[in-house]
Amino acid sequence: MYLRFILFLSVFCFAQNYQNLTLQNCIEIAKRNSLSLASTKLSEKTAASSLEQAKNARLPGLSGSVSQSVSGSPLVEDSKNRYSLSMGLSSSMPVYTAGRIGHSINQAEFRREIAELNTEAAAKTLSEQVIRAYMQVWSLMESENSATASLALSKRMLAKDSVLFSVGSYTATDLALAFAQVASDSLSLLQAKSSLVQNYTSLRQLLEIPQNTEFSLLPPDSAIVQTPENYATLLNLAQRNSIDKKIDSISVLSANEAIGVANAARYPSMSLSGRLSTGLNWEVQNPKYPTQLKNGVGYSASLSLNIPIIDWGSAADGVLQAQVAKERAQITALNTQKQLENTIEQLALQIETYRLQWEVSSIQMEAQRLALDKSVQQHELGMLDISSLIQQQTIFNSSQIRHNQAKYSYLLGKSLLDLQTGSF
Repeated sequence: MYLRFILFLSVFCFAQNYQNLTLQNCIEIAKRNSLSLASTKLSEKTAASSLEQAKNARLPGLSGSVSQSVSGSPLVEDSKNRYSLSMGLSSSMPVYTAGRIGHSINQAEFRREIAELNTEAAAKTLSEQVIRAYMQVWSLMESENSATASLALSKRMLAKDSVLFSVGSYTATDLALAFAQVASDSLSLLQAKSSLVQNYTSLRQLLEIPQNTEFSLLPPDSAIVQTPENYATLLNLAQRNSIDKKIDSISVLSANEAIGVANAARYPSMSLSGRLSTGLNWEVQNPKYPTQLKNGVGYSASLSLNIPIIDWGSAADGVLQAQVAKERAQITALNTQKQLENTIEQLALQIETYRLQWEVSSIQMEAQRLALDKSVQQHELGMLDISSLIQQQTIFNSSQIRHNQAKYSYLLGKSLLDLQTGSF
């Protein structure tokens, strides 16, 4: 019974996590549930293992060998097979590699750091996708509310106009226009609902929430219009927070280490090796195996110097390839910087534009709302025909659309800018 209660409580708490979600909650859930992000993190393990292997290259290795052999001669009469067993241990370690191992270790360390940064970059990309989906859902929510209100007004006017038509105060043409407006608003509401369901589903799938799981969203946290920082301040923040710039910087350092690895092939290398071995022959007439093993023990040690003399340009080609890779990394870093500058500049301009549009559209929408309310009153008093009322309603709906687009374009741009500058 106690176990069932704990299970129920855990399921209930898990379900509660999907209710009244803020944008930040959505991002956290997406990061926690994302299978693609979990797959990206696996690269960190392989990079850490590669670093460990690069460090171990300095240590001596140890290997063992066991061989069984048979010998004889088919040309000798009454030749018998002789069986022998040999065993040995061998070890070797580098003494001098012209810095190759050191450069390889540094390069592996940089790759590990890049793997971690790639995970952060994937998480940032996922966050951007969630932000766009979240804002789109809220934009469609407001569109649905506007469509619902517009349909309610059209139905109310149709009900009144039907009464006036029945007593002969309205013509069939006026009533047909009222019917047509209800049909048009019904279609608009149906389309708004359909778009909202599709985008709600897309957001749920992006968060990787199970199907048929209920979840709800809170309005955007930053629904207040704010004057943005100047471009220089925003760019400075974005540069310090840019994961791509960090990756490019480390990639240049890693490419420089690769040049050191390639250069090492031009210089002599020295290694120390040793071997301990023994063996015996399987002879039935003289089965003194312990004595054979003892007497057969042998050892050897050697210090080897490898001097490259002619490699037909292999080392030079390796250095050239590494140098070209470094230059590419430097070009990529410059391109990343340029793209970041362009992105921040465009976001800053867009946000300011949408901010002004939001402010203006708010005033226009309120003015059109008052005009629509007045038109409705005039229509109810018989002072305004249905055609003029529909025209005013269309103008008000258009002002709502412009206001909605400006508002959520601003909120989207502001959230993306905050993500770029590390303020999110």
